[in-house]
Amino acid sequence: TKNTSVAFYDSAMIDMVLIFAMGISGIHFGLIYATVTGKRNNIFRSEVTLFYLGMLILGSLLIALSLYIADIYPTFWSSLRFASFQFVSVTSTSGFATADSNLWTPFAIILLILGSLICACAGSTSGGMKANRALMALKMLYIRVKQQQHPNAVIRLKMDGVIQEAGVLHTVSLFIVAYLLLILIGTILCTLFGVDLMTSFSGCVASIGNVGPGFGGVNSMANYGDLPAIVKFIFTALMLLGRLEIFGLLQFLLIRWWK
Repeated sequence: TKNTSVAFYDSAMIDMVLIFAMGISGIHFGLIYATVTGKRNNIFRSEVTLFYLGMLILGSLLIALSLYIADIYPTFWSSLRFASFQFVSVTSTSGFATADSNLWTPFAIILLILGSLICACAGSTSGGMKANRALMALKMLYIRVKQQQHPNAVIRLKMDGVIQEAGVLHTVSLFIVAYLLLILIGTILCTLFGVDLMTSFSGCVASIGNVGPGFGGVNSMANYGDLPAIVKFIFTALMLLGRLEIFGLLQFLLIRWWK
C-alpha cells in the first residue's frame, strides 16, 4: 500500500487490469455467475448492468475529453487512461487513484461526484446509492412526464421485464431522499466545525457511499488525517449508514421498539 495509491507504479498495463477488475466488481455477482454458467438471465440481458456499463463508458469519455481540451494531458489516450481509472474507481467504490483529480476541470469533478453518488449495482462489492435505484428513479421520472401528457393512461414501471409494485417504488424514492438528506445534514455539520464546503460535501458523499477519495482536503492524493475529530465521527456515522443501507442501521438502533 502506497501513499500515492496506484499512481506509484505508473504503469498503463496495471491501470487497465485494475479498470477491468473494478468494473467487473461493480456488477451483480449473481449475474456474473449466471453469465459464466450460460444462464439466460445474464449481464447482457440486464437493464441495470447495461445502464451501469454505459455510465462507465460515457463518463470516462466525457471526462477524458474535458481533460484533453483543457490540455491537462498531452494526448486524448493518456487523458482517457487517467479519466477511466478515476471514474471507474469512484463508481465501483474501490478507492484507488492514479492522479490528483483535485486539479482536474470543474466538469470532470462534477462527473466524478455524480459517479460517487450513484456508484455500481446492487449485489456487487459497491457501496453508494446503487445504479438500480438511479435507473428506477429515471424511469419514474419518465413515466411521470408521460402521465402529464396522458392523465388517464395506466403505465407500469418494469425492470428487466418485471413489473415493479408501488411499494417498491415508494421504498426507492424514500431511500434516495434519505440518502441525499444525510449528505446535506453531514455537509452542514462539517462546515459548522470549520471544514471548507468542497471538503465537507465531497467527504460526505465519499463517506456515505464508502467511495474513499473526495475533493478539497480529502482528494485522491490526500487523506482524512488532518480533519477535526468530530468531523471524523460524522464521516464514520455516514459510512455505517451508507454501508448498511440507512434503514438497516436505524432498525438495529431502534430494536427496543420492535415489539
